[in-house]
Amino acid sequence: MNTEKPTQYISQERMREVAENIYEAVMITALEARRINLHNKMLGTQEDRAEKVTTMALDRLLGDELRYDYQPAGDDEAAE
Repeated sequence: MNTEKPTQYISQERMREVAENIYEAVMITALEARRINLHNKMLGTQEDRAEKVTTMALDRLLGDELRYDYQPAGDDEAAE
């Protein structure tokens, strides 16, 4: 028996509702997945999770649970 969840499809329009473009949404999701994975490793619970960290991060992004901001580009470069 196959107990895996079916593949989830998310439209580009839904991703653009959250971020300015789809690539930005992917980068935000990847950074959140990395943060979740690091947190799980620190707690020693990486094997206990029932869901992939990328799925968790994507659900958080689409559920409007993530807050993100950009640092101004060029401030550090101008000082050099």
